[in-house]
Amino acid sequence: MSIDHSNLTWSKPAADRLEWLRTRYPADKQRALILPVLHMAQREFGWVSPSVIDFVAAAIPVPTIQVEEVACFYTMYNRKPIGRWHLQVCHNISCSLMGAEIVLEHIEGKLGIKRGETTPDGEFTLMGAECLGSCGTAPMMQVNDHYYENLGLSDVDELLETLRATADIADDEANVAHGPGSGPSRKLPQDGEAHTAGSGVVLPGHAAGGH
Repeated sequence: MSIDHSNLTWSKPAADRLEWLRTRYPADKQRALILPVLHMAQREFGWVSPSVIDFVAAAIPVPTIQVEEVACFYTMYNRKPIGRWHLQVCHNISCSLMGAEIVLEHIEGKLGIKRGETTPDGEFTLMGAECLGSCGTAPMMQVNDHYYENLGLSDVDELLETLRATADIADDEANVAHGPGSGPSRKLPQDGEAHTAGSGVVLPGHAAGGH
């Protein structure tokens, strides 16, 4: 569901957390609030639009350009609306050696979209990502806030089916203010359940599980 960014207000838990965050930094260092407050805003409003940038800047307060600089620098802030499930496939060197491009192409074929696009039903957004810090479990991808590792193509197929069939969690304002998030909180299978049994994508000329 698209969230109207024309008249933004914090939920009470988010407003309370903002006031708590202020106490964590000296009065002359309130610029340090930009990172956590942007995370909180993204969790509340789904993505970081120009209106959200202005809203966060006024809430801290800091000049709008300082918030814009941070939002543009870090890839975890979404500058356009994303799907219910944000698929970020790592394609840095370890994951690429283990078949990340094959995983990406497989997902593109399954979902009928290219990286950077969202499915017409709004369920999935697919992105390539630079190193997600899970080199020892390549290939892997991040789905919203969760890691899925050691992916084979059958694991990917099963995961996509599971995600599509998984309902949103019930609205709970107490959770909105917390966590980095890639958009609204979603109920996800526990990390590692059912989708980490593979040993990577089998590359042409290589045995399964080989190096």
